[in-house]
This record gives sequence, C-alpha cells and structure tokens, in this order.
Amino acid sequence: MKTIGWCLERIQVLMSRIPRALISQEDKEKANNTIDEVQKYANTLAQLILNPTFKKYLHQLENAPVEGVRLRAHEVERLFKDLEHMLYVLNLYIKNLREIIINHPDQWSRKADQLVLMIDQKFGGKMGELRKEFKIALHTEEELKQIVTSEKHLAEFLK
Repeated sequence: MKTIGWCLERIQVLMSRIPRALISQEDKEKANNTIDEVQKYANTLAQLILNPTFKKYLHQLENAPVEGVRLRAHEVERLFKDLEHMLYVLNLYIKNLREIIINHPDQWSRKADQLVLMIDQKFGGKMGELRKEFKIALHTEEELKQIVTSEKHLAEFLK
C-alpha cells in the first residue's frame, strides 16, 4: 500500500506543477511532459494493483496490528474496487488531457485540476494526506522487483 500511496502522491504533486493555461507551445510541451510522467505512475499503479497477490495482501489489513488501519472484509473489497476504478478513471483522464492539449487548450486548467481532486476525494484523509492504509508496506523487496518494471520507481520504493 505504501508504494500505491507513493504513486498517488507523485501524481498529485506532478499535476500541481502543471501550467495553469496552455497559451504557448512551451506550455503545451510542459503539459505533455507532465502527462507522460503521470502515465508512468499510472503504469506502475496498474502493475501493483492488478498483481494477483495484491488482493491477498489487502486482506491482511483485516488483521493489521496498527490501530486505525484494520479494515473489515467489506472495506477491503471496497478499497480494491476503488483502486481498480481509479486506474480506469486515471487512464480516461490521461487520454482526455492529451486530447485537450491538442484540440481544446482552453479547457485545460479545469480538467487537469479534477484529477488531483478525484484522488483526494477517494483516497485522502481529513487533513489532505492519504489515508493510513497507504503507509503500510505490503510487498517485499523481491516482490517489488518482480512486479514493477520502472527502474526509477523501483529505486524510490527501495530507498
């Protein structure tokens, strides 16, 4: 979960640094570069969430020793479905933002901000940080090496 939380936070940070408007070609290039980086995090998220062992690890949160992190079975299922849905929506956002950069730059700011808001609404806590579940490491170092193909992201996970 810690790795998923890290990816979600990185997406939020990246999106907070986007140009507010796409006026110049430089703004469009910066927006495209940001979307390229978001896509890399989306790919890593998919590798983590769609990994066959992830759901098993998620169920371990039912017996987590940390108070406030224990989830009931229905909460585990809901969290898994929320994460799967988030992957779907994230991919739609990425496609839509790329289309906006090319064809509707005037809609950029409003749509780009919605991605950060969606992550915060689904997975944020009361203070704006990600929920406590995202602070628990579920995968071993060896498992991460097998799951994650981005060497840059893997290096960050293993720090």
